[in-house]
Amino acid sequence: MINAVNWIKASGFTNVVVEIANEFGHSGFDHRLLKSPEGIAELIRLAKRTAPDLLVSASGYRDGRLAEQVARASDFLLIHFNGTLLDAIPRRIAALKRFGKPIVCNEDAKVGVQGAKSAELCVANGASWGLMADEINQHFPFAFRGAADDSLVYTKLKEITAP
Repeated sequence: MINAVNWIKASGFTNVVVEIANEFGHSGFDHRLLKSPEGIAELIRLAKRTAPDLLVSASGYRDGRLAEQVARASDFLLIHFNGTLLDAIPRRIAALKRFGKPIVCNEDAKVGVQGAKSAELCVANGASWGLMADEINQHFPFAFRGAADDSLVYTKLKEITAP
C-alpha cells in the first residue's frame, strides 16, 4: 500500500481517491489487517501519513454500513448497497451522516426500476450512487454501453442530476 501511495504521489496525480480494500472483511482476504475494521483503519491512517493530500477510504460489504473505526479514519464514507433493501437505504445513509463526511455509494447491483429508485433515494438523502450492472459489465467479456446498459437507471440519473 505504501508503494502504491508513493507511486501516486511521484506520478503527480491529483484527481485520485484510494480505496484500501473493496468490501473489507470479505472471505477472500487472507491478511488480518484486511479482515477487521481496526486493521483497515490502521491502513487508512498509514496511507494518510504517507500522502496526507490523498483522499482515502475503504468499502464495507453489501449492506450500506461502515464500521465506526473505518468511518472515523476515512476521508469519505464508501459504501455498497448491493444487498440492501430499498426501504433501508435512507436509514443507512442517516446513520452515517453523524461522521460529517461525504457518503459515496459506489456499488449497487440493483437495476431497472429498483436501480432507478435506489439512485433516487441515495441522492434525496445526501449520498451519491453508483451502478454495478453485474450481469452486463462485471464479468469477462466486459461490456460497457453507457445508457444502453440500463435505460431506466440512466434516465433517472439524468432526471435527478439536471440543473
